[in-house]
Amino acid sequence: MNRKLEYFLKSNSHLFYLSFFKFLLLLLFAHNYGIFRDEFYYIECSNNLAFGFVDQQPLPALILAISRLLFGESIFGIRILAYLSGAVFVFYSGLITRELGGNKFTEVVTALCVIFSGVLLATSSYFSMNSFDVLLSVLFFYYLIKFLNTDDTRYLIVIGFIFGVGLQNKLTFLFLGAGLFVGLVLTPYRQLFKIKEFWYAIGITILFSVPNLIWQFVNNFPTLEFMRNAALYKNQPMSFIEFSLNSILEMNPGFLPFLYLGIYFFFFFSKGKNFRIIGWLIVTVYFIFLFNNGKPYYMGVLFPVIFAGGAVLLGKIIDHFAKNWLKPVVIILMIPSFIFVTPFAMPILEVHDFIKFQEFTGIKPESGERSETGVLPQFYADRFGWEDMVKEVARIYNSLPEEEKSKTVIFGQNYGQAGAVEYYSEKYNLPDVISNHNNYWIWSKERNIDAEVYIVIDSNFEDNSEFFEEVEFGGSHFNEFGKPSENVDIFICRKPKHKFSDFWENFKDFI
Repeated sequence: MNRKLEYFLKSNSHLFYLSFFKFLLLLLFAHNYGIFRDEFYYIECSNNLAFGFVDQQPLPALILAISRLLFGESIFGIRILAYLSGAVFVFYSGLITRELGGNKFTEVVTALCVIFSGVLLATSSYFSMNSFDVLLSVLFFYYLIKFLNTDDTRYLIVIGFIFGVGLQNKLTFLFLGAGLFVGLVLTPYRQLFKIKEFWYAIGITILFSVPNLIWQFVNNFPTLEFMRNAALYKNQPMSFIEFSLNSILEMNPGFLPFLYLGIYFFFFFSKGKNFRIIGWLIVTVYFIFLFNNGKPYYMGVLFPVIFAGGAVLLGKIIDHFAKNWLKPVVIILMIPSFIFVTPFAMPILEVHDFIKFQEFTGIKPESGERSETGVLPQFYADRFGWEDMVKEVARIYNSLPEEEKSKTVIFGQNYGQAGAVEYYSEKYNLPDVISNHNNYWIWSKERNIDAEVYIVIDSNFEDNSEFFEEVEFGGSHFNEFGKPSENVDIFICRKPKHKFSDFWENFKDFI
């Protein structure tokens, strides 16, 4: 074996073991509950690859398409790359700690914080852009700190690539970029504006963004409309205190000391002065999220580097007082928070047991949205009832006369309903699915919008009568664990009063 590789594996064995532990944890409970609402939508995005989507960047769909091609259509096949991403960012969080001046103990503490941080564990447990968002953010901080330690401008080029890829995964990197700009301006690193490699990095980022920008232009910048609508009508407005408290709950309340220590490290600790740019970045991004109705879980991209700074400072304090016996005590004191948070972050409990656990703790996580939740937090509620809903739609469809079936489409009010029907359509032999919600509005223009019969999910007689001359109640779907809004009636609608294609351009629902 190559000596350098052998040394790397040996010196990082503790991080490999902890990363592998997280991967096994995710894998072990992969089949508890079901497919998450958004995963149905991501699957359809991966079936319709493009340089952009209304509500997401193009990279997640490409990643999922590759994952499905390699590993199949099971939950494992859909989620495996998200699991791997969650394991890898544990490893690199430990490396960040080392770059900040930590040792093996502080690397282990950081890795444990990252594994058992509620939001970081949750976003690794299903497929979405969020797991890769955290991974790319961790890589950004790692190479930024490598640059701060060495002044090697080649790391700026690496950061440019990470920003370019990150922006094609999620627009979080716009906010990280704003925070980095503020950090540069407020520290001596403003001299970077004079360095050619800095501008090369910006050029690389822009180059990665060109295809998506062209797509946005051709489609009248739908993502800007989506973001504006989400901030105004979907995301729950929060005060400074509400946002802060919910961010702490998302993080893991037991890790609050590491949050305080981390902020102190980046702003006030003498050996952390060189990394003050990161402190300003954290503060800037926090206030951007706060004032733009961001969801508290968005803060998750900052937690690994904050934990790393906090762990390093804690290690310095322990070493200063020569109290090595405190090290195992610290790990032991963290364990109750692991036990407390994990059932909220990933489905390790049977659903009835989780409800009892939730009632025992008296805590019900907020979704960060204005919609009403049921007996489960939205994060879990959206994993139940989808196939049952599709079965009811299939029953209604099969009740139609044969001559009507070929002239029928199914209309879902949101991408969860439409995506679930699409996912199970082959199994239940269902017709085309259309919706005006987010990217389905674009896809539906290429489908049979002007049908003769519509099976409309989630509506009522009054609303349907605006569009159809004949409205017939078809059936209902009730899900005891889902959100109240997903307990829906389903209608059979005939004789459209107008062609949908005539007003489809104004029928979009980007939110």
